[in-house]
Amino acid sequence: MARQRLKPGEHGEIFVYQTPDRRWRAKTRLRLMDGKEAQVSRVGKSAEAARLNVQAALAERLDLPTGSGALKPDSKVGLAARQWINELREQSTWPNPPVLPQTVDEYERLLANHLVPQLGKLRLNELTPAVCQDWINALIQKGKSGPNDLVVTATQVRGAFRQVLDRAIVHDAMRYNPADKTTTPHRRKPDPKAMTVKDVYRLRKAVRDWETSRQGRPGPEPTGHVPAAVDVMLGTGLRIGEVMSLLWGDVNLTKDGLPTISVAATMVDIRGRGTVRQAHTKTDAGRRTIIIPKFTVEALESIRPATTTPDMPVFPSRRFKNGEVLLKPQTTHNIRRTLRHALELAKMTGEVHPHLLRSTVATVVARKQGVADAAALLGHKINAGVTGRHYIERLLLAPDTSAVLQEMIEIGEEQAAHEAIRAAQALAQRSTTGRVPGRAGPASATAKKVTMAGEDSGW
Repeated sequence: MARQRLKPGEHGEIFVYQTPDRRWRAKTRLRLMDGKEAQVSRVGKSAEAARLNVQAALAERLDLPTGSGALKPDSKVGLAARQWINELREQSTWPNPPVLPQTVDEYERLLANHLVPQLGKLRLNELTPAVCQDWINALIQKGKSGPNDLVVTATQVRGAFRQVLDRAIVHDAMRYNPADKTTTPHRRKPDPKAMTVKDVYRLRKAVRDWETSRQGRPGPEPTGHVPAAVDVMLGTGLRIGEVMSLLWGDVNLTKDGLPTISVAATMVDIRGRGTVRQAHTKTDAGRRTIIIPKFTVEALESIRPATTTPDMPVFPSRRFKNGEVLLKPQTTHNIRRTLRHALELAKMTGEVHPHLLRSTVATVVARKQGVADAAALLGHKINAGVTGRHYIERLLLAPDTSAVLQEMIEIGEEQAAHEAIRAAQALAQRSTTGRVPGRAGPASATAKKVTMAGEDSGW
């Protein structure tokens, strides 16, 4: 009967016998991972010792992992993922942590929703590149048939899974990372979009009209926070989380100097704690001081209380405890929801979201003052290599873009005023002649020329 062909990594039956010199020898056949066969033989003082010695030699030839106390080659993927999350959560409490708590929450959500249900019960030594790729393919296919494209999700969860398996390698539970050999579709980056000056005017008018519509209604008095928050974003390019984290100690509206806002924090969502103020920016480059334009100064002055303290939030949420009012920063969810209500009233639903204001500011500044000034204003890191990292002290004062952004607002207001005048003239002409202006050739050409002149502003 022919001998059974071994698979790569398998060995045959171990034979143990006593040699003429009264020692015990164990031997077996081993098929290496490259397909070649080899004889493995070891001796020992007893039959059991010889068997154990040959088993150790087999593991050595195959370089098989043995694992640690926490993780073994036959540990389940779900256990490896949970241990990695727990380790990250502990590291997130370190001084200058390598990972932030909100990032750990996002990793945990990705693994719980997209990895553990599919691969959680497999053992680490059962993972192969093909198994991992099939899992990614299934996730992509699910996105094709569902309401949401899961390409970004697949890329993110693959990155988290690779880190789970890298930790398994550290614990000697694996020799290589099978997820490294997998691929995901290229992420299609959307083209940046920016609002026109007319859209900016419509947005500012919409939030002010909404604020006015609330006056005299039952409930809390209007605060003016939404129009002011919009003007802060338009005058600085701040992220909405950075705006909501502002304290009055970060704002300088002095009359005898340049009005500024210092960016030193942001709002983050942390499981178990809700939305909290994180006392540092998203990145190191995010710390900056911005010279603000006139319209932003006026917006902040309109909501500044008569008495402020440095640690008082600029956009507070009133909460009550033991009969006392506690002022805490509003959440980004709150301001987003309020902004949606204002846009619904102005029939602008779906046209504007907070991050669009940031890209609008970046576009305006880049076209007038260059990309470098736009990057510095937004708090993006400008790569200067070793010199920049180690030898140049970073200037925290962002380039002065206040004039450019003030001009953006004034052009929008001027265009709106021209349109209002033209509308009034058209209404007056209709009431006196009974004709709709623009139907005759010369009048239509004149109206077209005026409209194009008002719109050609370079923005």
